[in-house]
Amino acid sequence: MPISRATGLVLWRWLPLRRRWGIIQLIAVLSLLGIGIGTATLLSVQSIFKGFHHTVQELLLRYEPHLQLLPAQGHTLEMDSTTIARYAELFRARQVLPVISRRVLVRRGGSFAPAAFWGVPPEGFRRATGIVQSILLGSLSFHIRGRPAALVGAELAERLHLLPGDTLWIWTPEMLEHVALGLPVGPGFALLVAGIFQAPTAGEYGFALYADTAVARRLFGLPPQSWSSINLWLDRTDAVPEVLRAAAPYVPDTVRTVPWYERSRQLYEVLRLERLGTFAVLSLVVLVAVFNVAAALWMSAVQKRREIALLHALGTPAGELYRLYLAQGFVLGGIGVCLGLLGGLGFYWGQQHFGWFRLDPTRYILSTVPVFLEPADILGVAGVAFALVLLASILPARWAARLKIAETLREE
Repeated sequence: MPISRATGLVLWRWLPLRRRWGIIQLIAVLSLLGIGIGTATLLSVQSIFKGFHHTVQELLLRYEPHLQLLPAQGHTLEMDSTTIARYAELFRARQVLPVISRRVLVRRGGSFAPAAFWGVPPEGFRRATGIVQSILLGSLSFHIRGRPAALVGAELAERLHLLPGDTLWIWTPEMLEHVALGLPVGPGFALLVAGIFQAPTAGEYGFALYADTAVARRLFGLPPQSWSSINLWLDRTDAVPEVLRAAAPYVPDTVRTVPWYERSRQLYEVLRLERLGTFAVLSLVVLVAVFNVAAALWMSAVQKRREIALLHALGTPAGELYRLYLAQGFVLGGIGVCLGLLGGLGFYWGQQHFGWFRLDPTRYILSTVPVFLEPADILGVAGVAFALVLLASILPARWAARLKIAETLREE
């Protein structure tokens, strides 16, 4: 939006903030404050939503793999160690964890609870997942005094009142079918509780059991090379789409690849929609303040009718006057937007370094409200605010550019 030097001098003299105090100046100041507060709020809330999204992703990926290889049909994959290693190389995985998973019923005394049973190789499990850092009681051990043991989720332990060293009993779906048919069933498969871990979210991982692969094979009667899934961890989370595209031609139809964002699509969609909805609502705050900018410019243009008509008469093109008022709106709005960006970035910095807004650690996994921002978020907020300011400046600019010279000078 280039303007001539003369027009620039007029712009500087006509800015509402430089003139004596009056209603126009009051509206201009209020509009700057409104734009600044709206922009700061928009950026702060955006950082909080992105922070929760980033934290949820980070917590889930302590447990969930970046990629899962699942059977396209049936319940198991038939893969030996050589084939698993070949897939790990194909997907450029840094860690591989073949697992056996089933739904089971867990009993202790007269109490029952459903659970997700995971059979995992002990060494691979320790390297690949972050559960070791989430153990509340006990230790990560799949054998105690020669007896099979399991790591139990905190919600399941609370439901059945389990502590390390207690014995629980596993009932498989086949055992439950026998119960339904009235056939005799034993007490189930006994496991000791080695440790209790805290999952990032309640649900599947809170009601999970992790035990040795050998225990899972014996419990479900599976052959040595059968797996429910092959879990892969890559060096970078954002590399998953690229790796999937590159490896797709070499994956047979019998294997289905599922990335981490597909497994948690519903959760991430909810977070995304909430962020977009909040962004849209808070943008209305900026829009209301921007209308005040338009009102201040319009009142200034009405007050300056004679000067505008004289500029027309002296040969100033209509387009130059149009750009003059657009530039005024841009300057006024730009001051408010810059103040808002400074306020939003100040909140982001303070929350990161000092944790101004805290959460109850006894009720939540996090101790403070998380924040996260990327350059694109800052540019997006600034772009929306500046676009609203320019849109609001168009009407007063067009009115000034189309002002009739003769009528205005005769009236004045």
